Amino acid sequence: MPKNEHIGTLNFMSVNNLEGNSNKRTELDDWEALIYVLVWLGTFGLNGTPKHDSDAGGHRRIASVKIKYWVNGTILKDIASYKRDNLDCSSMFKSILNQFDSRVDHTNVLAGLLSMMRNILIDNAGCSEDGRGANMKHLFDHGNCKSSVSKATPGLLSPLSKFALWVEWRDAMNSPMIDPFKARADMAPTIAKELLAILENIAEYCQELLNKTETESNETNTTN
Repeated sequence: MPKNEHIGTLNFMSVNNLEGNSNKRTELDDWEALIYVLVWLGTFGLNGTPKHDSDAGGHRRIASVKIKYWVNGTILKDIASYKRDNLDCSSMFKSILNQFDSRVDHTNVLAGLLSMMRNILIDNAGCSEDGRGANMKHLFDHGNCKSSVSKATPGLLSPLSKFALWVEWRDAMNSPMIDPFKARADMAPTIAKELLAILENIAEYCQELLNKTETESNETNTTN
């Protein structure tokens, strides 16, 4: 796919696709899109809105969830920014999964699968410990620095502590900002293989779950 083209359904476009950036397009863009599709299904069900909800209720439901910004952004790059935030760390992504509709069958299995897929796609994308996080392409925000120096009160620290925090702050400012959506490209075949293995394992588990449910149903019908 050409780097400057936007192809696909808006809700499910990859970050690279939305941004039209210079990152290499790989099969991982399709895997990323699959994550968005599965999150959407877990949140709204197969019909796009929660089961048994009225149209009005469905619209209220959409307005209350975080992934509404996947379609409500004013421009494509805004939507990409929201998706970067959503994938940035496991805790942020978990807050998305926690909004799954409990009436959608086996959301716990789906949430587990998605957590593993995000971990492989983002955290294991070949980035260093200092460069992890889907927001790393963005300019470094000194005010949001995770370093303890940003949280300390200078007047309460000894000169030695102040110096140590200054060194930490300096190192944080000089740390290279790595975009995993770019860094992962060279590892695409390996990462895709890991993602496929996870999907196959979950598929086997789901088949066992379906077989068990069918057996229990047959036993119940026989008893009755």
